[in-house]
Amino acid sequence: MRERLLDAAQQVVESEGWSAITMSRIARLAGVSRQTVHNELGTKHALAQALALRELDRFLAVVRDRLREADDIVSGVRAACRGALELGERSVLVRTIVTSVPSEQDGDLLAILTTESGEIVEAASAVVKAELVDQFSPLPFADAELDVAVEVVVRLVLSSITRPSKPAREAADEVAWMLGLAIAGREASGSAVAAPGSGT
Repeated sequence: MRERLLDAAQQVVESEGWSAITMSRIARLAGVSRQTVHNELGTKHALAQALALRELDRFLAVVRDRLREADDIVSGVRAACRGALELGERSVLVRTIVTSVPSEQDGDLLAILTTESGEIVEAASAVVKAELVDQFSPLPFADAELDVAVEVVVRLVLSSITRPSKPAREAADEVAWMLGLAIAGREASGSAVAAPGSGT
């Protein structure tokens, strides 16, 4: 039922924009009562979160595949970033969100990808970290350092998706370059460097 409702909501967003979304509209498209929509999805803002998190699953599937095909961490991150950025260019939902005029954005969807992106960043970072540990151990970072590195990469990619300023390949190359520098610095230091906020 939840997937049916999200499918109906995404159809409206992609064809008419976020401003056209109402719980009654979703109910009619899904062939259920308005109360059913509220029971499953809650508020309109909660619906926006659910749509964003479901779309995130598509991005993370690409990230997993690219990381698993790579021979080393830097090339894996480069390929994963590029794959995510290229999907961002093709995603009708994402493009609808970030290119809508302000009156159609209604704040909800765009905010979830920008100012309220914490849940997305946390979910994506957990997946990316797990994949890096699984595929490329032993890693050159201590656990706290890895947390910081992964979050920085995720935030850079999310920023590039929502506010693209250069081609996906170029943006991915720059993220990989930064990661390479971090790895080189870490290996040259020969000891852990306290991660920001770690308290050590």
